[in-house]
Amino acid sequence: MSHECDDCGQEFDTLTRLRLHDCSTADSSDRNTVDSSENEDGTPSEWADRRPEAVELEALDELLTDTTDGEFDTLSQAMATYESELESANESDASDRYSGIRRAYRRQLISKLDEATRAEGWPVLEEFIRAYHPDTAEDFPHVTTILQNVTGRNFIRTRLADGVEAIPVVTVEYIETIRTEVGGYQDNILEGLHPYGWGIGHPDFDVAERIHEHASSHIFSTSPMLEHAFYADQHTAVDLLERIIHDESIHHEIARRPSEKITEARYLLDAPAGAVSDHYWPTMPRYWDWHDDLAVDFELEDDVEQRIRNLVREESLENDLPQDWELTDLML
Repeated sequence: MSHECDDCGQEFDTLTRLRLHDCSTADSSDRNTVDSSENEDGTPSEWADRRPEAVELEALDELLTDTTDGEFDTLSQAMATYESELESANESDASDRYSGIRRAYRRQLISKLDEATRAEGWPVLEEFIRAYHPDTAEDFPHVTTILQNVTGRNFIRTRLADGVEAIPVVTVEYIETIRTEVGGYQDNILEGLHPYGWGIGHPDFDVAERIHEHASSHIFSTSPMLEHAFYADQHTAVDLLERIIHDESIHHEIARRPSEKITEARYLLDAPAGAVSDHYWPTMPRYWDWHDDLAVDFELEDDVEQRIRNLVREESLENDLPQDWELTDLML
């Protein structure tokens, strides 16, 4: 199965290659081309031309300029303007305009809301969650990916600083509502669920059970949830990994490439493999190098590694690995 980048449209045959490319950290218009066929980062120039031009909105620009002091009312107006403009473009089937607005302002709004949340605390974000909750509309509000991104960032920060119990349950329930309503084709929404793993072990909400349930219908987004869960609490994460792999209802074959199939269990083992690698940190939430910003240092404990090795043997996967295989050899 190929994996497509939402920002640039480029497809990759492995999750590792998708993780490595960094188009989400810079607009294609900012890249300098080496020659007529190749960009500075070595990718074909055709990828830089696939996205519509950014659409500038004067009213939204003014509001974003006025939010430099983190004023809640101004930020609310900016978010409402963004939502309204995207809804108008959506109703008119103006896909290029929709993408252009999203390209121009999504990252800015994420930064503004994240700054306000860090300055004033969770209540700021909770206000936006209530205003744009999935229950308030027939379809997901257009600002959903913004709220998911900022929620994911603060899941990570709060868990590392104060423990999982400090994550407000209303925000966990918000992500869970999205999870239960998302469709398999809504890649933007699905990728925003990846940091849900940081909620594992929450005393007031069984996130692990919800991720287990998710695996039955969305195996491809379950693996990155599990990887985030390993960073959060590797013992609880490996408990969950074992339960999912031992679940007989989750033992289908899936296409990794047109000519190659693997089991769902094999696919999920990419999660701990990614966690132990020093080079392939998850890129969600987008536009934030959380592992560098928060100085995250992860090391898998010996007993957890042994349990993962036991799973590999139970699933008869050793023949597909080098003789002296390491956990990083499980990366797809």
